[in-house]
Amino acid sequence: MYFQQSWRDKRLSYSGIPLNLTLDNRVADQLWVPDTYFQNDKKSFVHGVTVKNRMIRLHPDGTVLYGLRITTTAACMMDLRRYPLDEQNCTLETESYGYTTDDIEFYWNGGESAVTGVNNIELPQFSIVDYKMVSKRVEFTTGAYPRLSLSFRLKRNIGYFILQTYMPSTLITILSWVSFWINYDASAARVALGITTVLTMTTISTHLRETLPKIPYVKAIDIYLMGCFVFVFLALLEYAFVNYIFFGKGPQRQKKAAGRAGHATGDKSRLETNRVQVDPHGNMLLSPLEIRNDVSSSDVFTSLRDPRATTYTYDSANLQYRRATSSRDLYSRSALDRHRLHKKGRLRRRASQIKVKIPDLTDVNSIDKWSRMVFPITFILFNVVYWLYYVH
Repeated sequence: MYFQQSWRDKRLSYSGIPLNLTLDNRVADQLWVPDTYFQNDKKSFVHGVTVKNRMIRLHPDGTVLYGLRITTTAACMMDLRRYPLDEQNCTLETESYGYTTDDIEFYWNGGESAVTGVNNIELPQFSIVDYKMVSKRVEFTTGAYPRLSLSFRLKRNIGYFILQTYMPSTLITILSWVSFWINYDASAARVALGITTVLTMTTISTHLRETLPKIPYVKAIDIYLMGCFVFVFLALLEYAFVNYIFFGKGPQRQKKAAGRAGHATGDKSRLETNRVQVDPHGNMLLSPLEIRNDVSSSDVFTSLRDPRATTYTYDSANLQYRRATSSRDLYSRSALDRHRLHKKGRLRRRASQIKVKIPDLTDVNSIDKWSRMVFPITFILFNVVYWLYYVH
């Protein structure tokens, strides 16, 4: 920047020449100059190529214009709680080091036009929203000193962070939901996808922390990255839960249910065996349901072909089985029915045991189905709340 100071020294006034005199920069070492310094300066220097960049211009009334071309790095106390959606106020403070207000006074020459070129400044991370000039007096133990402050209101440009942090984090979070559409028994694919997204989010967070000072509070970008990390981690835990339902809790629960069903089937078979009715003429009466459950069509056709077979008559209420009244034949027929029912009950129990090995996929599919809706909706709500809070 070009830093110019002007003061009036009556000892340097002259007459006879109505022109301003531009002196060599080395003359400044022979003149009185203010002991101005930048109060919040960290590192500054005067450019010296090809010669020291100083200008001294003398007016006939003794007014001296002293200009320097300098580069300074000033400290700025920032509040990074809303980083990178934050606005900062930074100041450049100019003050007299040794002269108090009894010896010297500072003021902005030209009022509002004392500072020019601010609107043309372009910074990589910030945009200058506004600036103001302040003149004040500060008190120290050695006295009161004049101070001039140039305050800038800076707004951070978010484009860089959208491309480098927010967009990759959002895409990685969405990528973790792909596992909800992958088959539940593809363990290698789902686990690899989940672990990859978790590690990627960890890498982004670590890289971001390395570029920022170590501060004790949480920043806005930390909240967003932590939210994305939670969504990615929950997507991995969702598959762990699905895997537990598929291979752990589900089969155990089905095995217990099959055991209870097997006991119930055995009891029912015994009841059906004892539920044979005989009318006064020696005929067995079977309901249509019993015929459908206990007598196959092949048995009926075989009986019809057999010349010794009994005859069948049907009515609307019962199926009547009629044969010659013989207590021995009746006993043999009852024993055959009991044997058949016992065999059917044993087959049902074996079928139930085989069915245990095939898990019920209703719970597994419903978990993935609900996850496909719950995760995106929750993430959209998280983004809406986040951006509305920090942008406004």
